[in-house]
Amino acid sequence: MANSSSIPPDIVRVTAPILFGPMINWALYGVLCVQTYVYSYNFPDDRRAIKFLVYFVFLIETVQTALTGGDIYYWFMAGFGDLNRLRNSRFSAIDSPTIDAFISFIVQGFFCYRIWTLNKRMWWLCLIIAILSVAQAIGAAWGGIKSTTLGRYAVIKSALYLWLVTSTVVDILIAIAMTLLLRQVRGNEGRSSNYILPRVVRLTIETNTLTASVAIVSLVLYVAFPNEIYYTCSTGVIGKLYSNSLLVTLNNRIYFRDHPSPGSLGEGDSAYVSPFASGNREGQRPGYTARPRPSQSSISSGTSIRLHAILPPKDSEKGQSDFVTGLVTP
Repeated sequence: MANSSSIPPDIVRVTAPILFGPMINWALYGVLCVQTYVYSYNFPDDRRAIKFLVYFVFLIETVQTALTGGDIYYWFMAGFGDLNRLRNSRFSAIDSPTIDAFISFIVQGFFCYRIWTLNKRMWWLCLIIAILSVAQAIGAAWGGIKSTTLGRYAVIKSALYLWLVTSTVVDILIAIAMTLLLRQVRGNEGRSSNYILPRVVRLTIETNTLTASVAIVSLVLYVAFPNEIYYTCSTGVIGKLYSNSLLVTLNNRIYFRDHPSPGSLGEGDSAYVSPFASGNREGQRPGYTARPRPSQSSISSGTSIRLHAILPPKDSEKGQSDFVTGLVTP
């Protein structure tokens, strides 16, 4: 046990952020596990690159979660009653911000690539997003490595500002870019596109607004309480928010599979079209496969099923043929 002179004036201000942060992080990891299972079950035909991205992000997040568990064990179990252990940052500088920023970089790069594939004329905006995304990863890694070498909670102000500010700007730019891309096809007369666009707009804006808001909250906590570590509670969950945003974006295809646009299918018919599928059939865009989903009534052996695929509307302008498809599954 540490003597009374080593006891902080308010132990709650020290223990609460480093305890509640990992607890929320573990809860979001549970959500990520479910999202990953849903993805693997519903989209086995996605291209290898997409599946590798999903499982690689899940693996990194698993490592990050295990590291936070090691921190909690060190501080509150093996070090129970030893207040001096609370001054040791342990693995926290690695799992947050270093790993969290790496996950952010991957997901932001994914959205940046999709914006570029949808409209290559926006290459300049994609370049800005890419540069800022690299900058936030460098800032986080710089701060994390510095804190690890010191072995205590050491805040590098320039690194923290670089990480949180650039990450916020990137999320806002992605939301703006996707909104502009969606507006370009609002005049399209295709019923499926008119049905898809509003939901895609909401999903894209909501996910990027959420991650940007958490970064802003972290920055405000640090500025308002510079002598406290309250900001570690919110920064510790940024990575999980990004990884879940990626899985939500990919799994959102289930909704369009189960809720086809009115008039696009016959009664009792539905189709699942995966823009990231590995197959390629005649008459379809490369990388598309379609699967019939039976109606609620049982289907006897030998019964034929009509299959209708919801394909993106064609447009004479370059890049527009990929538009709705890319927005459904960026």
